[in-house]
Amino acid sequence: MTKKIFWAILVLAFILRFYKLSTVPPSLDWDENSNAYNAYSILKTGRDEYGVFLPITNRSFDDYKPPLYMYLDVPTVAIFGLTPFAARLPSAFFGFLTVPLIYFLAKKLFDKTENSKWKMVNGNSQTIALCAMFLLAISPWHLQVSRIGFESTVGLFFAVGSIIAFLYSLKDKKWLIVSAILLGISAYSYHSERIFVPLLFAGTFIIYRKEILAVSKKYLAVFVIITILIGLPLAILIPPKVILQRFEVTTGKPRLEDTEKSIKYILQDQDLGLRLGKYIHNRRFVIGQTWFGNYLSHFDFNFLFTKGDDNFRHHIEGMGMLYLFELPLFLFGIYFLVKNKNKESAFILAWLLLGPLAAIPAHPNPHANRSLPMIIPLEIISAYAFFQIFSNKFFFKKIFLSAYTGWIILSVGLYIHNYFTHYPFNKADFWQYGYKEAVVESEKVKNQYEKINIDHSIEQAYVFWLFNTKYDPKTYQKEGSRYHFDKYYFDAKRPENPNELFIADVGNFPGGFEVVKTIYYPNGTEAIKIGHPR
Repeated sequence: MTKKIFWAILVLAFILRFYKLSTVPPSLDWDENSNAYNAYSILKTGRDEYGVFLPITNRSFDDYKPPLYMYLDVPTVAIFGLTPFAARLPSAFFGFLTVPLIYFLAKKLFDKTENSKWKMVNGNSQTIALCAMFLLAISPWHLQVSRIGFESTVGLFFAVGSIIAFLYSLKDKKWLIVSAILLGISAYSYHSERIFVPLLFAGTFIIYRKEILAVSKKYLAVFVIITILIGLPLAILIPPKVILQRFEVTTGKPRLEDTEKSIKYILQDQDLGLRLGKYIHNRRFVIGQTWFGNYLSHFDFNFLFTKGDDNFRHHIEGMGMLYLFELPLFLFGIYFLVKNKNKESAFILAWLLLGPLAAIPAHPNPHANRSLPMIIPLEIISAYAFFQIFSNKFFFKKIFLSAYTGWIILSVGLYIHNYFTHYPFNKADFWQYGYKEAVVESEKVKNQYEKINIDHSIEQAYVFWLFNTKYDPKTYQKEGSRYHFDKYYFDAKRPENPNELFIADVGNFPGGFEVVKTIYYPNGTEAIKIGHPR
């Protein structure tokens, strides 16, 4: 029976992650276009859009993304062409594979044969593991990122895989090699993993130090050497300025705001004759307060259960990152874990507490994509609580279980309906919807105009034109730039020549121009206008 349930959940996870993958969300965002086009460029020429041979980073929009997702797009683009399906396939695939991983992780953690301190009624690690697997399969948080070409989904797979292999290696040393390989690869997947995974392993070493020290030093040395060798190219080949530039892009604005606040408060105290201002309003203290607030925001009720973060690319409207039915499970689960006081409960809680750390220096917060590692302990905690509650005998248990099951079915049904039906209709503006359509329309009339000017309101427009025209990478590397290739000019000024076409967001389209084409969002509102001077 367990095997049948396991495979049924796997089928469900597969369907939810691959159904209408090309069209829901309704269009590719700029990062998805960038990863896929650079993969296409590497496939055709061995070089990225900037002409760098097999780059160690995806320079993209000068935000220098980790390269793994770009390289995973190479085979999918080779097989399926430069299409939305190919762009999103690695995320959906590794998101799908993470579902069985959480089963093996939970089964390992709750196995009473290895830890007799678990206070469980008729303890059954398989049941808890299946519950965790089911919750991740239907998770709105994990589903959202699995259906988008996000590096975080791939990063989560390698993070979970590496830690599972490490835990299994405490009984079977051969798993250390697998763990080392997955750990090393995780550094190429997503920026958050470069912070979170080492911290998680540090916590694991502290919690399981006796078991780890009992492992052969030879195997531990092999683990360390393999991890270093795989990660070494990052340390050697990535210039420090690239790392600093990425850090500045994501954290510069909040640090500047905190520094300005610090200076303002110190000056106000000086005007009042107070000398403590330079100590209590020190910029490091102010930045620390902001970071602490950012950290706590990831445990906020609204973020987790009712609202989510401020970016509708990360979730649908009208709900948080988790289902509301998980709230009582999460609270009871925390209580049960604290009550147990064993290494496994400490490990799960440590994972939960470490999960948001990579997100706190950056802006904005809370941030569902950067704090994605939280989803694993959250679902395991909820699964454990569900098992503990309904394994006990109490009055009206069958009625309560039936009612709770009905709540779960209703919640999941409503989410799936809203995601596939209303979300693409109502939130298309968060997905640069209309950019692809603008490319298609401009290609139709390109030969009728001397130049085609694209306004700055079409953000990172060049990569949409590269992707959707399948522009030859070799030609682009020789003659093009993000500001111009072929007849297309990006971040361009409004033309005065009637023989030049102008494309802009509807709010930036000038009056007095003759409109050739208007592109509409799915809900009927105007998105982009295409036209020229009269």
